[in-house]
Amino acid sequence: MAERKNAKAVACNPLQERSNVALEVPLQVDFPTPKTELVQKFQVQYLGMLPVTKPVGMDMLNGTIENLMESSNREDWTPVTMNVADATVTVISDGNEEEIVVECRVRFLSFMGVGKDIHTFAFIMDAGNQHFECHVFWCEPNAGNVSEAVQAACMLRYQKCLVARPLSQKVRPPPPPADSVTRRVTTNVKRGVLSLIDTLKQKRPVTDMP
Repeated sequence: MAERKNAKAVACNPLQERSNVALEVPLQVDFPTPKTELVQKFQVQYLGMLPVTKPVGMDMLNGTIENLMESSNREDWTPVTMNVADATVTVISDGNEEEIVVECRVRFLSFMGVGKDIHTFAFIMDAGNQHFECHVFWCEPNAGNVSEAVQAACMLRYQKCLVARPLSQKVRPPPPPADSVTRRVTTNVKRGVLSLIDTLKQKRPVTDMP
């Protein structure tokens, strides 16, 4: 009888082990949470928009900036919030958060830069069918942070395009063309930063020599 009991006990051990293993399986599985898109917000003033004939060029930007500043009063400018995300630049009215003044996907942003006045910032958007719009903003204390944020979004967009390319084309990717958005934006921001530095140097007070 004792041998039969031992045999039954031995036979039950594998079942007990299986049940113990089953109990150790976690009942809840944690799935990776999606990454939230970084959005930078800037309080600026919107001067308006004018159509331009070309998608690139500082002459297009400066001409539009001068026209809008000469044809409008400061009281007419619209206080807005510019939200710069990885894929989209969205301008929302401060008076009505549901009113989208401008919305431009980064891939349709063809040119951007700081104007002759370091407070002015503008970008050209491809509206389709060979139509281009130049949007102008007034920034305080200057347009440096806004231009850097938009440039970073353009650079990230360019990097994502490289990553999405087929493997056969990733071995030796060619450099961006001379008229690419990334090169235009990078060159233009460098010019704007250098212009900003020169302006600040000229405005620095001169101390009296002993």
